[in-house]
Amino acid sequence: MSGHRHAARPARRHGSLAAAGSVAVLVAVVIGGATWASGVGRGGHHTLHARGAEAVSSPMNSLHGAERDAVPGACDTLSASLAKQLAPGADRSETVATESDQHSECAWSLFAADRSRQLNVELRAIGADGGTSATDTAVLTFNDEWHTDRAGKDLADGAKVHDSRGVTGVGEQAYVVYTVDGAIGAAVANARLANVLVTVHYSGGDHLETHGKPMSSGPAGDGALQAARDIISKLESHS
Repeated sequence: MSGHRHAARPARRHGSLAAAGSVAVLVAVVIGGATWASGVGRGGHHTLHARGAEAVSSPMNSLHGAERDAVPGACDTLSASLAKQLAPGADRSETVATESDQHSECAWSLFAADRSRQLNVELRAIGADGGTSATDTAVLTFNDEWHTDRAGKDLADGAKVHDSRGVTGVGEQAYVVYTVDGAIGAAVANARLANVLVTVHYSGGDHLETHGKPMSSGPAGDGALQAARDIISKLESHS
């Protein structure tokens, strides 16, 4: 799955939901404000698999952004009103990244007895890799994650891909993949602007104490894309 895999998949427990591993240990950090920075990406810290032939079928449009060597805080970048709309009543937590200038992540989580909503937003500034520029490295990373996500790799047991599509108008490349795991429907939207990847995981389910109804493809996919678009537009305005 795209991103650093911090978006946990909640598991059923005694008729309710429990947040899985990484979300449970999210550390709340108070951020004074978002820091915007641009420039040539630094030396690569990411291992990837080149997919030159497959890049032809990768989602892409004609926009172009400036390379950055840092990303703003995810919690401050996503509009608060949108986070409240997608995950009303959720608690907000920010991860402590080991590469704080190149990676930021924020989660809004609600796990009630009958209802679940989880929104996870991640920003990554991909560095150059040897003789490959930061943007070209980000393209390869994006393409690798696109093929991984739509193939359903790294999913929890029982989870299945129900829909996947490339998207135009959100950065330079974007896609959304929708999966279902029991009573939980989840969408991942991944968008690239120059060497920055914006990954959004949005999931939820209703009536969990009875039959359980996963969030459908429309609301899940649209919500994830809406969050990705919101962040990309802010990155573009600060290029």
